[in-house]
Amino acid sequence: MRYFMNVRYRGRLIPDPEGDELANEQAVHGHALANAHDLVFRTRMDTLRSWFDCSFEVTDESGRTVLVMPFSEVVQGADLASD
Repeated sequence: MRYFMNVRYRGRLIPDPEGDELANEQAVHGHALANAHDLVFRTRMDTLRSWFDCSFEVTDESGRTVLVMPFSEVVQGADLASD
């Protein structure tokens, strides 16, 4: 199934026009976490002042929201991994 990693930034929704093929909803959280990690730690954008003001609003092919994940979870996950 195709899932769309839409980004919410300060009330504005930036749609993911392509989406990603994932096996199931259980795979969505890990995929979203990995993508958020890449964006937070490897991507610079002049239009976004802080990635930590963002969240993923992941929808499936039917448009149903399957996950809302703040990018701040990336830092929480990194803190847990270093313990």
